[in-house]
Amino acid sequence: MNEAIKKDRDLLVEGLHRMSLNLSDQMIDQLMAYLNLIERWNRVYNLTAIRERDEMIKLHFLDSLSILNHVEMEHVLDVGSGAGFPGIVLAIIKPELKVTVMDSVNKKTTFMQQVKSELSLTNLNVINARVEEYQPIILFDSVITRAFSNLQNMMSLTQHTLQKNGVWLAMKSKDVKEELEAFEKNQYTLIPLEVPFINAERYLVQLKKEIF
Repeated sequence: MNEAIKKDRDLLVEGLHRMSLNLSDQMIDQLMAYLNLIERWNRVYNLTAIRERDEMIKLHFLDSLSILNHVEMEHVLDVGSGAGFPGIVLAIIKPELKVTVMDSVNKKTTFMQQVKSELSLTNLNVINARVEEYQPIILFDSVITRAFSNLQNMMSLTQHTLQKNGVWLAMKSKDVKEELEAFEKNQYTLIPLEVPFINAERYLVQLKKEIF
């Protein structure tokens, strides 16, 4: 292992330690392999504006892992996955989940399909579609979004994919407090997220479909 790769791995491991997450060596290896794929593809396909590996670890990987303990339902849809965050990270760390990642941009879903193949993620399904046009055969237990849209628009676009007892999980920045003014306090749960090395407010908003 060269020095640069070791430094990246050490950064990831330190972040996991700060989050009190105990992952197996195999899972860490898979996350590093995923990082390598993103870096390689990003040179040609511009999958993410973040170019530096250490920044990818902080802003993509650890950010995705910050919701790990709040994803408890089996069938998960990640809408607007981009390069696979948080869906692919969840599929790696929680093999008991059935994760569907979705994006309307073909190069991004092609990349995610490559990740699925190279990392042998049998619990991952990749869909190239706009969510409002997607008609799942089986409705999902949970719909996750990350920097996708405002809450009301997100719910409107995805409600047909979510079972009646399902839950929306929206990853948000501090601006979400303004969005939540449109909701009653009993309609949502706002969970502060701790992301190591990131000096910014991050939140997870839980909304239960049965309330709406």
